[in-house]
Amino acid sequence: MNDLTAVKGVLGYAVFANDAPVDGSSKGRLGDKVGEVEQFWVNAASVMANNFKLGQLREVAAAGADRQVLMLLAGEQTVVCELDPRADWKALAAEIRRRL
Repeated sequence: MNDLTAVKGVLGYAVFANDAPVDGSSKGRLGDKVGEVEQFWVNAASVMANNFKLGQLREVAAAGADRQVLMLLAGEQTVVCELDPRADWKALAAEIRRRL
Protein backbone atom coordinates (compact mmCIF):
# COMPACT_ATOMS: atom_id res chain seq x y z
CA MET A 1 0.00 0.00 0.00
CA ASN A 2 1.17 3.51 -0.76
CA ASP A 3 2.13 5.78 2.13
CA LEU A 4 -0.92 8.03 2.32
CA THR A 5 0.90 10.55 4.53
CA ALA A 6 2.67 11.59 1.31
CA VAL A 7 -0.62 13.24 0.30
CA LYS A 8 -0.52 16.86 1.47
CA GLY A 9 -3.13 17.27 4.20
CA VAL A 10 -3.12 13.63 5.39
CA LEU A 11 -1.63 13.54 8.88
CA GLY A 12 -2.09 9.84 9.50
CA TYR A 13 -4.06 6.81 8.38
CA ALA A 14 -5.06 3.26 9.22
CA VAL A 15 -6.58 0.53 7.08
CA PHE A 16 -9.16 -1.93 8.38
CA ALA A 17 -10.46 -5.15 6.83
CA ASN A 18 -13.41 -6.96 8.42
CA ASP A 19 -13.37 -4.41 11.27
CA ALA A 20 -9.78 -5.30 12.27
CA PRO A 21 -6.65 -3.22 11.62
CA VAL A 22 -4.50 -4.49 8.74
CA ASP A 23 -0.97 -5.14 10.04
CA GLY A 24 1.55 -2.51 8.99
CA SER A 25 -1.08 -0.26 7.46
CA SER A 26 -1.11 2.68 9.83
CA LYS A 27 1.21 5.64 9.98
CA GLY A 28 1.37 9.16 11.32
CA ARG A 29 -0.69 10.82 14.04
CA LEU A 30 -3.55 8.40 13.58
CA GLY A 31 -1.23 5.45 14.16
CA ASP A 32 -0.80 6.54 17.78
CA LYS A 33 -4.56 6.93 18.25
CA VAL A 34 -5.93 4.12 16.10
CA GLY A 35 -7.84 2.48 18.96
CA GLU A 36 -9.42 5.76 20.00
CA VAL A 37 -10.44 6.66 16.45
CA GLU A 38 -11.67 3.14 15.71
CA GLN A 39 -13.81 3.20 18.86
CA PHE A 40 -15.23 6.58 17.82
CA TRP A 41 -16.30 5.13 14.48
CA VAL A 42 -17.68 1.94 16.05
CA ASN A 43 -19.80 3.92 18.51
CA ALA A 44 -20.82 6.89 16.39
CA ALA A 45 -20.92 5.55 12.84
CA SER A 46 -22.80 2.25 12.83
CA VAL A 47 -25.44 3.73 10.52
CA MET A 48 -22.73 5.06 8.21
CA ALA A 49 -21.00 1.67 8.21
CA ASN A 50 -24.25 -0.03 7.22
CA ASN A 51 -24.71 2.50 4.43
CA PHE A 52 -21.14 1.83 3.28
CA LYS A 53 -21.92 -1.87 3.05
CA LEU A 54 -25.12 -1.17 1.15
CA GLY A 55 -23.16 0.92 -1.31
CA GLN A 56 -25.03 4.10 -0.48
CA LEU A 57 -21.92 5.90 0.81
CA ARG A 58 -18.33 5.79 -0.38
CA GLU A 59 -16.81 8.25 2.06
CA VAL A 60 -17.70 10.43 5.01
CA ALA A 61 -15.82 13.02 7.06
CA ALA A 62 -16.32 14.22 10.60
CA ALA A 63 -14.74 17.44 11.79
CA GLY A 64 -14.28 19.30 15.03
CA ALA A 65 -12.52 22.52 15.93
CA ASP A 66 -9.03 21.01 15.63
CA ARG A 67 -9.56 17.62 14.04
CA GLN A 68 -10.93 16.17 10.81
CA VAL A 69 -11.28 12.44 10.18
CA LEU A 70 -12.16 10.84 6.84
CA MET A 71 -13.46 7.30 6.43
CA LEU A 72 -13.71 5.79 2.96
CA LEU A 73 -14.54 2.39 1.56
CA ALA A 74 -11.96 0.93 -0.83
CA GLY A 75 -12.98 -2.53 -1.98
CA GLU A 76 -13.04 -4.82 1.05
CA GLN A 77 -11.06 -2.34 3.15
CA THR A 78 -12.03 0.71 5.14
CA VAL A 79 -9.44 3.49 5.24
CA VAL A 80 -9.52 5.99 8.10
CA CYS A 81 -7.40 9.14 7.72
CA GLU A 82 -6.75 12.03 10.04
CA LEU A 83 -6.64 15.18 7.94
CA ASP A 84 -5.41 18.70 8.43
CA PRO A 85 -8.47 20.47 9.88
CA ARG A 86 -8.26 23.13 7.14
CA ALA A 87 -8.01 20.63 4.27
CA ASP A 88 -10.69 20.03 1.64
CA TRP A 89 -11.70 16.48 2.54
CA LYS A 90 -13.46 15.84 -0.78
CA ALA A 91 -10.34 16.66 -2.78
CA LEU A 92 -8.22 14.54 -0.42
CA ALA A 93 -10.66 11.63 -0.70
CA ALA A 94 -10.27 11.68 -4.48
CA GLU A 95 -6.46 11.77 -4.21
CA ILE A 96 -6.42 8.95 -1.65
CA ARG A 97 -8.59 6.79 -3.94
CA ARG A 98 -6.13 7.39 -6.80
CA ARG A 99 -3.27 6.15 -4.61
CA LEU A 100 -4.99 3.02 -3.33
